[in-house]
Amino acid sequence: MSAVRSCALCQNRSNITDQETDDALERITYHKFPTNPARRDRWIEFCDLPKESFPKSAYKFLCSSHFTPECFERDLRGELLYGTKRMTLQKDAMPTIRSVSQQLKRTTNAASTEEEDRKKRKQEVDELLSGEVAASEPIVNPFRKHVCERMMGRERTDGSVKPLHIIPPMSEEELVQRIVELEQETRWQREEIGRLRATIDGKTEKINFAKAELVNVAILLQELKEHTNRHVEDRIAELLAGRFGEGQLASILAGLPEQTAAQVLWTEDELAKALQLRCISMEAFAYVRQQLRYPLPDAPQLARWIHSVYLETGHSAAAFRLLELHKSALKKVELVCTLSLIRTNAPVRYRYDGTRDQIVGPNAQLHCLTVQGVFARWQQIVHTDFDLILSRERVEKTITELHNIGYHVVAITTDCDAAIVRTWDALNVSADQHYIRHPVTDDAVYLYTCPARTLATIHRILIEDGFVMQENNLAITKATLLSVLSDSSTIYQRYLSDGALLELENNPDLAREFISLKTTTALRLLAHTDDDEEGLLSTVTTLFDLFVDWCDLCMTTNGQNFTPKQHLITELPYGVCEDEQNIVLDGMYDVMESIRCVNGDYEFLPQAVLLSINSMRKLLPDLRAYYPGEVKGLPMLPLSTMPMNGTICKLKESIQRHAPTFRPLSVNDVLFQLCKTCSLGSVEGYPHVTNLHLQQGNLLGEIPMESLRRSDDPSDPELDAVTDANACDYLTHMIVARLGQKYDYLGETSSVIERTGGQYVVKPMGDAFGCVKPSALWREQAKQLESYVCGMMHEQKDRLAESIVDSILARHPRMGRDLLELYVSTRIAIRIRTLNRQLDETTNVDRQPFS
Repeated sequence: MSAVRSCALCQNRSNITDQETDDALERITYHKFPTNPARRDRWIEFCDLPKESFPKSAYKFLCSSHFTPECFERDLRGELLYGTKRMTLQKDAMPTIRSVSQQLKRTTNAASTEEEDRKKRKQEVDELLSGEVAASEPIVNPFRKHVCERMMGRERTDGSVKPLHIIPPMSEEELVQRIVELEQETRWQREEIGRLRATIDGKTEKINFAKAELVNVAILLQELKEHTNRHVEDRIAELLAGRFGEGQLASILAGLPEQTAAQVLWTEDELAKALQLRCISMEAFAYVRQQLRYPLPDAPQLARWIHSVYLETGHSAAAFRLLELHKSALKKVELVCTLSLIRTNAPVRYRYDGTRDQIVGPNAQLHCLTVQGVFARWQQIVHTDFDLILSRERVEKTITELHNIGYHVVAITTDCDAAIVRTWDALNVSADQHYIRHPVTDDAVYLYTCPARTLATIHRILIEDGFVMQENNLAITKATLLSVLSDSSTIYQRYLSDGALLELENNPDLAREFISLKTTTALRLLAHTDDDEEGLLSTVTTLFDLFVDWCDLCMTTNGQNFTPKQHLITELPYGVCEDEQNIVLDGMYDVMESIRCVNGDYEFLPQAVLLSINSMRKLLPDLRAYYPGEVKGLPMLPLSTMPMNGTICKLKESIQRHAPTFRPLSVNDVLFQLCKTCSLGSVEGYPHVTNLHLQQGNLLGEIPMESLRRSDDPSDPELDAVTDANACDYLTHMIVARLGQKYDYLGETSSVIERTGGQYVVKPMGDAFGCVKPSALWREQAKQLESYVCGMMHEQKDRLAESIVDSILARHPRMGRDLLELYVSTRIAIRIRTLNRQLDETTNVDRQPFS
């Protein structure tokens, strides 16, 4: 039985008004005060009730008599679903009627009200029994023998009188018969009620089924719509696939506006074609993109793509696409190029390169594989890495890709230092076997060392330990010149002091200043004026003259209009005066065969010079055979690393400027400085192909350079509190937690059974590692693994983790490889974090090895 609800404004109560009519649409209804504060305050104000003493709105009601008919609406949803007829109050309805015609009289005494109601009901019963008032409906009592036959009436609510027929007295047989009839009628009504209830249940079941069917139909319609859209999109993509790329199709199907087109992931081919169109005509590019609405990347996206060549380590696909675009501006002979292997010191924070499986930093070297034109002035970096261990496969892959886009690689240029020996071993070359075979054409690709770097190495050897001429066992060292130069001499301080060694690292031109015509002239004068015992100064003068001529010949530029009458033979491209120039090469060849370095670490120098001379002599006739009538001479400067020297020097200055406390930058910071240095370079001399495209496409300044800086990879928060001291214990528990179910011998994991959502779930007890209990056997194995890994982790080589895992498996073949890989990779990450933490704590870093 529901609680009695009373109106807060009038005397209406639900227990009385609900009996006045059976029509649910006409019945007086009661409505709670709204929960909205503003509407509730307006209701309270309408009822003249104080806000302070007003109780919670859930216990107060207003009846429907105080609202206009427009405030109500019929609940059609309830009638349709549940068959219930009622009127509902609109959400924004406000009471407007204060006086109600039908109200109960307000009494102050509750006890007297109940007594009056009781007396009133007793009076009505007495009147009915005495027959003074007619009943509202016939009263049938088969057990009453004496009833009156008068017609009685009872006043209805509307004022009319309904007659009541009193059954006359019946005999006992008639009463029994009447009872039987009533029992039959009762059974019939019960059966009818059962049938109606079954009908209601059936209708309800059908309604519920119809509801479920409607939901299923709605789901099917949505799936059909999605399937249709997907089918249409697939069909559109199929029809347009031959004319548009993936990024263009994504832009068309998504219908992205121009301001959000940056969300499209454009392919290399789409970016290259858009850049090509923009370089041909900016007006055509703007017309096609804006007027014809053809899907193309915008200018900032093109600029960002060009700059991305320098922002990622490894092989750059974008660089090769840019070279392919640049090919259309070159003649066939201008596609002849050399592959230069350039290194420079670039201290970086410790980092594990997962691609190469190698650790870099902090005394890292930045390696750049650069393609340089021989008969045209252009260059481009195509591969960037730190501490790159060059392999023959990587070189052949680069040469193959250049061949596929139309470039002809004829030589490989390297620096002249101790690391060159490792490069020779990787490429399997020597002074006699001074070339490798082209992986596609099987032609010779010649090895060549940079003459400027070679001269710097000669200068360094002269400062340190010197040479020995094997013919007469004559030593040529710094002490040779000390006999004629004092320690305070300008020449000595500038070119022969220990400070000159440091400058040679960054400035190879210092060697060219020292080993020059001025120096040979001075030495020649000293040899004539002073006592030259054993012809020492004369020998040094002759050597310097030969070094100068050889270096000049190897640094000539492309001068097709040069003539022998206008220039010295050493200033002309090699081959213009081939016989005379070969005399210089023969002299240098003979000297390198008869010279010996006092320091055995420099034994690579004679081999480097001999290899280069042999390559020069073979390369020239090969090029003349490839391009008949087009090659009069071979410019040697493009075969050196000097075209890239300006960029490298600026990069070093930029790195030192941004790391004034000698704290290494991150890898991404160094790459950003490389990108910034190359992008700000000039288009004169030997410009980068990226700069040529930026200039031709008018893309300079399209995006701020600082926006190109890439953030470092986020660190693993689980390793924040792990150091080298507790690494073994951490890894012992971590591996049990992750691989304990696969390898039972590792240990046990404490679990607890919990009931969640009516189901029992097994969960670990405590935190991630608190529930782990390693076994004694696994603890001993972990200690042994720690000793193995720490002993080999300092090696700076590629395939580091793989080699450590293979080494451990060779000793313990029954251990799981996945377990070892997890241990080694996590241990390397901990070691790198520890070392970087030490770098952060140190203001002036002493560049120590990784171990």
